[in-house]
Amino acid sequence: MKKIVFILTMIFMPVGHANAAPMALDTVKLIINSTKASWIAYRDYNGLQWIYFTHLEGWKCGIAEVKYGINEADLDQIWELETCNPDNPIAITKDIIYLTFPLDTVQTIDVQLTFDDGTTTDVERFVKP
Repeated sequence: MKKIVFILTMIFMPVGHANAAPMALDTVKLIINSTKASWIAYRDYNGLQWIYFTHLEGWKCGIAEVKYGINEADLDQIWELETCNPDNPIAITKDIIYLTFPLDTVQTIDVQLTFDDGTTTDVERFVKP
């Protein structure tokens, strides 16, 4: 229960202004690992399949690299995260936070994160609902 309260506090805590600092890497890792189900989102819209990286963009400070593979392929693609802004670390100002494909092209996407300290997450598989 304490872990859940801590995570919710970190997520909904107001972000400071010009003197704000990014969260400690251990805190970012805790949040990222506790919210794995939100790393990737699928959406079928307007004749396309959309895959969103919104959650990872929001927690980009502390993440050095996002590797992914489509349909059980090797993790040979890199999602380029927006540069961390220490004054507003969870802001998303990037225009494109998604990939698009023809409908029903992507059945799975595998994702692995590398943190700023060089440690990596397990490979997580996201199956199209």
